[in-house]
Amino acid sequence: MDYTKLVTAIKKGSGDEFRVLYTDTFKILCSYLRSTMRADHQDAEDCAQHAIMNAVERIQSNAIREPDSIYSYMLQSARNRYLRIQYENKRSNYQDNMEPYVPIEEQIDSLVDKEEQKALSECLENLSEESRSFIDYWLSYPDIHAGDIAEEMGISVNNVWIRKHRIVKKLAECVKKKIGKKV
Repeated sequence: MDYTKLVTAIKKGSGDEFRVLYTDTFKILCSYLRSTMRADHQDAEDCAQHAIMNAVERIQSNAIREPDSIYSYMLQSARNRYLRIQYENKRSNYQDNMEPYVPIEEQIDSLVDKEEQKALSECLENLSEESRSFIDYWLSYPDIHAGDIAEEMGISVNNVWIRKHRIVKKLAECVKKKIGKKV
């Protein structure tokens, strides 16, 4: 999504254009919070709305002048708001129980939205034949041990984990890019 249009719409006070861009941005932020932070639907919507309203205020006061920085500002704002809500509600103690971020492998598993599934399928198709066959094999046998895959593919166990991590990271980045462009 081109955030230059959003900044321009806010500065000009163009209500109709802003509403369309607001909806698109809102969906992107909600998807980010649900897939990356495990936010429930309501919290994701609250945090996304809060982030956009903060961004609007900052743009109107000329605190943000560069359209390129608005996207990262809104992501950070939404994430920080979500973490604050988690802390205030005492839903979990991050120091004792878990890290606030979802491991990259679980981010892929959390893609439940149809758009996200479509983006993941497209990203899988864009992988090299070797990477696609590797990840397809792992997905076909999710409970298989890395040693068994290493033996099947004729590589070391360490290489299995490295390949898996690299492919999953590549898929996560690709899906994130595609969702950002489509929504």
